[in-house]
This record gives sequence, C-alpha cells and structure tokens, in this order.
Amino acid sequence: MRYDVRMPPQEGIMSSTWQQISRIPALDTPTFKILIISKAFPWSIVICAPVGSVVTCGTIFEELHKQLQRHVEGPEWAMVAVDKTQKEAVERAVKLRQEKDKINRLKRIDWLGDKPMFEGLERDMEFEKMRHLPGSMSVTETWVVRFGKC
Repeated sequence: MRYDVRMPPQEGIMSSTWQQISRIPALDTPTFKILIISKAFPWSIVICAPVGSVVTCGTIFEELHKQLQRHVEGPEWAMVAVDKTQKEAVERAVKLRQEKDKINRLKRIDWLGDKPMFEGLERDMEFEKMRHLPGSMSVTETWVVRFGKC
C-alpha cells in the first residue's frame, strides 16, 4: 500500500480502505510495541499500543505522520547540512511545503525530499544492527520503513 505521509492518514488513504485497515493488527502476532527506523532519516519512531490493545495499521500510519510533522532540531540539521545533495533535496521540499502550509520552520517530513510515499515496512537485520544504539534496549519488533516518489 502506498500513502503520502505528508497528509494525515484519514485524508491520504481512501476512506473505504482506511476503514478496513485502521483497526486491524499490524502484525500476525499480537504486538504492543514496534520500533520503526529508516534509511531515509536518522531518528527512530517507537509506536506503543494503547492500553488493552495491540499496534494496528492505523496506529502506525498515524504515528508516522505525527512524528514526521515535528520540527527539525539543530543536531538533525547538522547531519543533513554536510551533504550538499541531501541538503538541496530538503531545501526543495521545504520550499514546496511552505507554499502550502506557511510554516517556516523545517519539519522532519522535509527530510524525505521528493520521496514522501510510504511504500511499506520490511525487515533488515543488518541495517537494524548498524542503527542500534550500543547499550540501549532492543525492540523485538523493529521494522524499516521504505519511502518512494509520488
């Protein structure tokens, strides 16, 4: 399933599809916590199920959108600023987004540049090991989110 994460999932996913998938468990095994990482951005997104529930597809889409709307902080910008190609891609995305929402601060969604389409979650144990912060607790259900062009 593809979904433009610049929009809230209730707007970016067809209503009938959203109604079908939003409440179904994200994984076959009941899961209460999922860690999402990406090759497209440096932070991790922890998704916890509400009390008495499991992580659903809807929870994942809502949390991805919410976390990507957060403002970019100084240390995050420092990482992108040293890569001219990535910096230019982010700046182009910022310019396009600002024409629509008039918010001047950088957002994490801008980090995705021209690839804001959710394309799926996948397992990548090698990437997971590389991204794991030494000394921190690992999360059994760690998934890599893929993004692509519109």
